[in-house]
Amino acid sequence: MKPAVTIKSFPNGLKLILNDEMPFEELYVAFAQKLIESDRFLGDARLVITFEGRELSELEERALIEAFGEYSHVNVLCVMEKGKKQNEVFIQAANAFSPSGKSENSSVYKGTLHAGQNLETEGSIVVLGDVNPGASVTAVGSVVILGTVYGDVSAGVKGDKGAFVAALDIKAEAISVSGMECTMFTKNAGFLRKLAGAKIVYIGEEGILCEDITKEFLAELPF
Repeated sequence: MKPAVTIKSFPNGLKLILNDEMPFEELYVAFAQKLIESDRFLGDARLVITFEGRELSELEERALIEAFGEYSHVNVLCVMEKGKKQNEVFIQAANAFSPSGKSENSSVYKGTLHAGQNLETEGSIVVLGDVNPGASVTAVGSVVILGTVYGDVSAGVKGDKGAFVAALDIKAEAISVSGMECTMFTKNAGFLRKLAGAKIVYIGEEGILCEDITKEFLAELPF
């Protein structure tokens, strides 16, 4: 008989393979027990999680996410869709640029921000969607966008030079961190070209920088 839950790890995350044959109520009990047994190994980490092996309704998924808070000290940063390997690298970069590793005063916004919507927070925030033209995100801490940025995004608005902005794609003209602006264009054969792909914008020794999020880039991080 297949196990109710199998837990596998990837950098800064957990893959939860769920039994697709047993009733959800039984699965939930087994899942809760697994969290209790694993709590001393997982500690108070902030992790990305992904569910595989079973189709979950929105209520079932929410119940499993809430179980982490009930039966463990894990802080769930977000739920990653199956097969999106880029997100694993992306979240690894986001966590690497947060030396304290603390999750206090951080929040998650689920959904795309549309024109006229302005999201402001006194901490850090993860947006599970796009930031469309005419929308904005402003954070005292860092901003992580699991989507594409077309609108305005500002991090470290009260002077935190350790803040950063990370996104799966940035199509905005500029990104702001701690009052410094990074233009998201590069000169190529006499033309201005938008920088596509997963990016992280942060303040380094040379000022504000924009880097591709790649495994090679992560290997060179000084943290």
